[in-house]
Amino acid sequence: MKKIKNPNDIVEEFVRDYHGLFGDELISVVMYGSAVTHEYRPGVSDINMVIVVRDYSIKRIRSSIFPSRKWAKRKVTVPFFMTKEFITRSLDSYPIEFLDIQSNYRVLFGEDVFSQLDIKRDDLRLQCERELRGISIHMRKEFIASGMNNRVLFQLLGASLKKLMPVFRAILKLGNKSVPNTKSDIIMAIEDQFNLGASALSHAFELVRGKPAIGPLVEFFDTYVMALDSLIASIDSVTIERTGT
Repeated sequence: MKKIKNPNDIVEEFVRDYHGLFGDELISVVMYGSAVTHEYRPGVSDINMVIVVRDYSIKRIRSSIFPSRKWAKRKVTVPFFMTKEFITRSLDSYPIEFLDIQSNYRVLFGEDVFSQLDIKRDDLRLQCERELRGISIHMRKEFIASGMNNRVLFQLLGASLKKLMPVFRAILKLGNKSVPNTKSDIIMAIEDQFNLGASALSHAFELVRGKPAIGPLVEFFDTYVMALDSLIASIDSVTIERTGT
């Protein structure tokens, strides 16, 4: 299938496909993530969508299988199906995910259901720490599973950075910092906030974006995970200071 050079080019057809399925039950179609920023890379970046409907039962949404397959061939991910009630009741469980959508999104059809979300700071802080610790421990597990294969380690770096970006945005929000528009600037802002210097986080991002690796990644992988652990310790110490425990 032909690459999507500009996500704006698919809006009319995409909305038509799903409006044809749901009709008046379709509340909103939202595109979010890199597809609505200048960091979108044709053929590389995913195009992420949320479809808000009145009824998201399996019986009701199963007709979406065919258009979802069609769009997946063009790097449009299978949409998240939600109801307005689900969004409201899930803010305490998934504050990072909703904040991430809220940071870069475009309403393609219907209501703007994300503009007035009430995300609690305590919920956000707790999930930030939980996500960072989860990534750190899984990186160790996957390192062993990789058998120190350079190609696999490179893929692990890319996958971890993808998971970390929403967490980094949330951490900056928690610190009442402005959130930069580009991923590289977000990483540098995190490094500045926690005095990490020009850390392995920035280096990993450069590698994933195309800068050639110099030699095996095994030693660098160790440095990268140590940088994550340093960030976790910093956030944990700030939390202890504020709670007095």
